[in-house]
Amino acid sequence: MTDVQHRDGRRTAAVRTYQGHGIHAAPGVHEYAAATVRALLPDGGRVLEVGSGCGALALRLRDAGIDVVPTDLDPPHDWIARLDLDDPEWTDATRGPFDLVVCVETLEHVENPRQVLRSIRALLRPGGRLLVSTPNITHPHSRLLTLLRGAPYIFGPRHYHSPGHITLLPDWMLTEHVKLAGFDRVEVTTAGDTLYTGPMRVAYRVEMALLWLLGIRQRATSGDGVCTFVTATAV
Repeated sequence: MTDVQHRDGRRTAAVRTYQGHGIHAAPGVHEYAAATVRALLPDGGRVLEVGSGCGALALRLRDAGIDVVPTDLDPPHDWIARLDLDDPEWTDATRGPFDLVVCVETLEHVENPRQVLRSIRALLRPGGRLLVSTPNITHPHSRLLTLLRGAPYIFGPRHYHSPGHITLLPDWMLTEHVKLAGFDRVEVTTAGDTLYTGPMRVAYRVEMALLWLLGIRQRATSGDGVCTFVTATAV
């Protein structure tokens, strides 16, 4: 993996992969998601992934022995099922009920995340589990960027159309959406690291140290906590 130099001088890491499939999430997010799935289903179960992208997380879950059905609105591979929750065409593979639905780094791409969560609830058996994640816009770095430029980390004009980050979900709002969609026993954690490398990484570390001294602190569950994870149980 090599760095990418942008026109504005920023350096970010090149696309990371798992078994040759691009990881479209912050470093550490897929690893944390896989560990969480194993903890939520210690005895195994049937898992649906919504928003699989290139399938890197699904492959990681399968390597961990998880029975997962990957889906995406526009699947790039024939082993990923097409699923549009706004207008679903069910197959034997995608038709529920499931024991757990995983939706990692996807809700920030949709216009109506609460409706997506309702659709996910309908796919779960009673007592089934939910795991969702989205960029943590209350992270100290995002709070500073919002103050300085009006948009959190990986949001704003440069990220609106590509990669399509159109919906900001602070943890309190995501929690309320999850509850109103038919879930309880909601728990919030944070995980993941930034994509910064080289001088940008050094500057980020200095910034975080200064914010810590000012009392603006992030106590992450794993890594730097740049993504918010919510787990919940279907009522």
